[in-house]
Amino acid sequence: MSLFRKPKKSIQRRVFTEHDDEDDEQAMDVEEIAPAERETSVKKKDKSKNVHKKQPLLSFETEEEGEVFQVKKSSHSKRIMRLFEKERQKKKENKPEKEVVRPKEPVTEIVTDDLIMKVNSSHKAPTPPLILSGRDALCAGKNDLSSEEEEEPNRHRFSKPDNVKIVLESGVIPDAAMIHAARKRRQRARELGGDFVPLEDEEPEDTGRMRHEDDQDEASDEERIDMDANPAIRDQERRREQFLAAQESDQEADQEIDEWENQQIRKGVTGASAASIQPEYVYEEYEPLVNSSLQSVPAVVDPNTQRTPEAIIEKLREKFESVCTSRKLHAKQLQQVQEDLVQVNEELEELKRRAPIAAERFRFYQELRGYITDLVECLDEKVGVIADLEQRALNLMAHKAEWLIERRRQDVRDQAEELTNMGKGIVRRGAEDEEKVRRAAEREGRRSRRRRAREQQGQPRHVEGMSSDDEITQQDMLSFDKEREQIENEIQEVFEDVVEEYSSVANILIRFEQWRETDMSTYTEAYATLCLPRVVGPLIRLSLVFWDPLTDSAELEKLEWYRTLALYGLHDDETESALTQDPDINLLPTIVEKIIIPKLDQLVDRCWDPLSSSQTLRLVGILSRYIRRFPTLGPASKTLQNLFNAILHKLKGALENDVFIPITLKLSESKSSFFQRQFASGLKLLRNITSWQGILNDNTLKDLALNALLNRYLLSAVKVCQLTDSVSKVGLISHILPRVWLQSNTPQLQMFSVCVTNLAQQLDKDNPLHLESIETLSNVLKSLRN
Repeated sequence: MSLFRKPKKSIQRRVFTEHDDEDDEQAMDVEEIAPAERETSVKKKDKSKNVHKKQPLLSFETEEEGEVFQVKKSSHSKRIMRLFEKERQKKKENKPEKEVVRPKEPVTEIVTDDLIMKVNSSHKAPTPPLILSGRDALCAGKNDLSSEEEEEPNRHRFSKPDNVKIVLESGVIPDAAMIHAARKRRQRARELGGDFVPLEDEEPEDTGRMRHEDDQDEASDEERIDMDANPAIRDQERRREQFLAAQESDQEADQEIDEWENQQIRKGVTGASAASIQPEYVYEEYEPLVNSSLQSVPAVVDPNTQRTPEAIIEKLREKFESVCTSRKLHAKQLQQVQEDLVQVNEELEELKRRAPIAAERFRFYQELRGYITDLVECLDEKVGVIADLEQRALNLMAHKAEWLIERRRQDVRDQAEELTNMGKGIVRRGAEDEEKVRRAAEREGRRSRRRRAREQQGQPRHVEGMSSDDEITQQDMLSFDKEREQIENEIQEVFEDVVEEYSSVANILIRFEQWRETDMSTYTEAYATLCLPRVVGPLIRLSLVFWDPLTDSAELEKLEWYRTLALYGLHDDETESALTQDPDINLLPTIVEKIIIPKLDQLVDRCWDPLSSSQTLRLVGILSRYIRRFPTLGPASKTLQNLFNAILHKLKGALENDVFIPITLKLSESKSSFFQRQFASGLKLLRNITSWQGILNDNTLKDLALNALLNRYLLSAVKVCQLTDSVSKVGLISHILPRVWLQSNTPQLQMFSVCVTNLAQQLDKDNPLHLESIETLSNVLKSLRN
């Protein structure tokens, strides 16, 4: 049974004449030629065709009726076809033979169980043959059928009559389909076997057009048979037959696979290998195969080897020992698994016990994460405002300091010009002179007020020119205070819209300290210690907007945030060894290095006056304290190096712009105090520079204090003074210079030593006015003796 429905093709009827009888007999006798003689017969035919060059009317080799479509059937479909053919044969035996006549224009079709004959009425022939129906054809050949049975005694009595001969005797010319159907009928009869003996030898089927016509005939026969059956029953029967055939094919395939496996096993198993196989490793399903293979293959046994009882006992003992070893190993593994199970159960109980703690810690970290995220977002928004306020406050303080420095320098220029004009006898009157007069009056008024203030405080004798002129008028002070008040109000409004939890250093540190106490490991792994200065930095900077250690004596140690940071992470029972391992031990020093020192750097660069002794002493004091107290302020600190560079830059600027000592004889001998004031101003600058000894580099300081100031300005002024005045000035210089410099062999002090020696030679011991000067020089010489 084919899965493809083959198209029906009309078969053209050929008209045979009397001259073609020999060809017809030759075509009918093709099947009787033996296979060995077939090739010779075909060659003879080919030669006769070549000689006579005549095309036969009935040919099975040259006639082509269109394109031949051949379906390659699989083994499975062939098995199904054979099953279906058997069932169909059974049904055909039970059914009576009947005829179906299907008239069709212009083809007349005569259908029986064994033969399908189609006659094309449109085919033109010289003498149209007689066309009979199926029933008439049977009636016409009835006597011939009986006579044929009588003439052929060897024919099986149950075999069907030869319809080809009947048709021929009845006068109807058979076509190729009828001849091929007769051939297929004989083939099926031979396949059925039994007592049926074919009258003619089997002729090989044509693999081309005849196979195609056979498939077409079978399909037509199936369709003809199925016309009398119920379609639903027919489909059900067909599906059942296909299912049974598929099961049978699967069983056959499984049997073939099993047989192949058995063959492979029999090939691989030998007598020697079968003897060495342990019984426990032989699968039950292969035991029959092994036994059969052992029986079929002769065993190869060494004749010198004998299986004695001792050998068997030894073999059993080895087997027993291996089993015992395996049992011990399994027991050990079982014990290990039991121990692991106990440990896992304990861990499970521990995890169940710690589950609430883990849940609480998870909740804590979620809250901490949200808090830190909100804090960072808040600070990011406020940092720009804080930086703007810092810059405005710094500009305000720098404007005040620069204004004071410029006023002092202007006073020096005015006094020097006034003395110069007086020595030359020049008198000028004009707007500039009026402005100078106004500045001179203000200058003298400030000096008088400072003098009265010192007298009220009971201070010792004061050297004129050593005090700092930092007095500001009331009008300028009001303007300064008004702008400062405005900035302070804006400072208060920065965190006005922020809750206390995010705007206080103490509250922020409380949250971080809770984290520290909850889980110190994650606190350290998250680098919370490095993040804290950045978190609290904006708040500290906001509190230090107007912090000015140059003019205000307020110390950092007294500020609230300083005390909070100093006590962060500190416990009452904490020991010294625990403090050394505390990751937050450098929290306060880091904040001083990152925030305070840069703040001082800006103040020194913009606001510090090197000629102001009060500012210099405050700055030196706070830096000395910080360097001793905080380990982060060492030689490796970049911010500290920047601060030192700023200090040296300001000192050099003061030497270039603020030191002016007239050394002309007339100015030095004049009764004016300008010379004395300027010399005192130089001494004050020398004292301010030497006050950095121990903080700044000594070589740099010696170059500034001794070469640039002492040898260049002060000693030159000493030489033009009177003898007693020179001795007193030398004594002041010796008191200002550090003892370390005086007692060491300092090359920069050579000019000072020569000056002291010359003054000592000029003094007269017999002159009572020189006694005090001699004592002063003797003390100076003692300090310089080494």
